Amino acid sequence: MIILSCNLKPETEHLNKDGCGKPPRSRHARSAFTLLELLVAMVIMVIALSIAFQAYSGTIRGWKRGTEVMEGIKHGDFAISQLVRTLNSTIFFDNRRKTYAFTIEKESNSGLPADIISFVTSSGAFMPHDSPFASGPHRIKLYIDDDEGAPALFVTAMPAVPNSEEEEEDLDYEPFLVSREVQGLEILIWDEENEDWTEEWEPENSVPERIMLTVFVASDNPDEEPIEFNRVINIPVSASLKDKIASPTLTGGSTGGTAGGATRGSTGGTAGGGVTVGNPGRTSGGSPGGTAPPGR
Repeated sequence: MIILSCNLKPETEHLNKDGCGKPPRSRHARSAFTLLELLVAMVIMVIALSIAFQAYSGTIRGWKRGTEVMEGIKHGDFAISQLVRTLNSTIFFDNRRKTYAFTIEKESNSGLPADIISFVTSSGAFMPHDSPFASGPHRIKLYIDDDEGAPALFVTAMPAVPNSEEEEEDLDYEPFLVSREVQGLEILIWDEENEDWTEEWEPENSVPERIMLTVFVASDNPDEEPIEFNRVINIPVSASLKDKIASPTLTGGSTGGTAGGATRGSTGGTAGGGVTVGNPGRTSGGSPGGTAPPGR
């Protein structure tokens, strides 16, 4: 029997407690990660990445929506400002043939109001520079119609003549595209008696004193609500309703008779207490009178 022994010096004996020939175990030795620790670390990392991705996606969506809103504000403000220009320049005279009638039709398109408004104006708003109506009185019609499968704001211009609807159908005036972003238009009329806004406009040959315009700028995202732009407008020409200013149109008759509601005499009568209408180069059963501006 062979017995092996380790001869250790007394000063090194405490360094090898486990036996002869084995290296001493370090007090600072580290063990490897376990599978459970790796799985926990991966789950935490996935959660952190998910939160970061959601925050990033939310920021991108917010940026896109902000850009869309800014574009909508630009188009909505343009449409409203042009409408205000045309309405402030509305022309109206008391005319039996309804040449200057202000009309409103209630319609809808794709779930949004799509009213049709028509009136006579002297403003060149909405008109191209080469349009013959850009610098003279004309009837303008604003409405919502489909453009490449989506609603859009259109305008049609035509001469200010009686029975404008029949003439529009006969001559088929070309409409102008105003904005594809404006997909809704609503007109409300102020009811002085009830002190409230109403959709009804019954007079066939008149003009409202106050209206509320609302244009709707729809989003490309069907889940987003359309942006609304409101403007209350007092139409200046409505003040003529109290004085009944007649159209400067001659219908013939004897001296001292009426022409389109305007008194006409040898030296020119008064139309509605302020508009003088006469005819110097023409005798109508009496002496020559003043000059009458051409009218329809």
